[in-house]
Amino acid sequence: MADAGAARRGRGCDLCVVVTAFNSLRTIERCLRSVDGLAASVIVVDSGSTDGTVDLCRSLGAVVHHHAWEGYARQKSFALSLATDCEWVLLLDSDESLEEDLRRGLRDAIERASAEVRGIIINRKMWFEGAWLHRIGFPDWVLRAGRRGALRVADRPVHERVEADGVVIRAAGVCRHDSWDGFCDAVSRNVAYARLGAPLRKATACPVATGFLGAAATLVKGLIIERGLLDGWRGWSVALANAIGRLAASIAATEHERRASR
Repeated sequence: MADAGAARRGRGCDLCVVVTAFNSLRTIERCLRSVDGLAASVIVVDSGSTDGTVDLCRSLGAVVHHHAWEGYARQKSFALSLATDCEWVLLLDSDESLEEDLRRGLRDAIERASAEVRGIIINRKMWFEGAWLHRIGFPDWVLRAGRRGALRVADRPVHERVEADGVVIRAAGVCRHDSWDGFCDAVSRNVAYARLGAPLRKATACPVATGFLGAAATLVKGLIIERGLLDGWRGWSVALANAIGRLAASIAATEHERRASR
């Protein structure tokens, strides 16, 4: 097994990048190359990939740790616990990568951070079917970086949230989010998230009707309020996939409650 510390690169900021991965061959190379020259060390926490992800990560200089899947939040918490060799840590999913402006923005944020700053927020932007989504789901500010020991991950089954124990600042630039490999992948993932999040939602007496109303509201939000219409067919695809996920969430909550009461 690899050492607990990541391979030092002798370049970049006093920053350790930790990445969670599973069968991530589609996106992991872009992710790791995007932090080359910025990070002093890179750690990948893999939960059992069989597609060549591990070998690729090692060939790109990352130290890989196997950690059996315990859920999104706990996987990220374990990854953060390995970041012990740098003052700062950046937590990424394997489908997230830094654009050049964010590389500069993170470096600047780290260099100018006062002693009271504990976390750094970055702005994600979705890349879908070969192009940016400029409106739907954007901006999407998420906490992804912080001082060593300053970050924690709220233990939720899905849509986990990273929190800092003090002051946070924003980094300029964009994090590319290659979230879905097409419309069908988007739908299947949203349905999977609906199942995982079912225990957190309150069941309703009419889950289908409630779900359709929620789906309609989600569609309007994505296409009109967020102006996803201007993202063309890609915007329509993402808005519709999100609406299907909202419908699935309503039905899944009721299914979960009924099974629990048997």
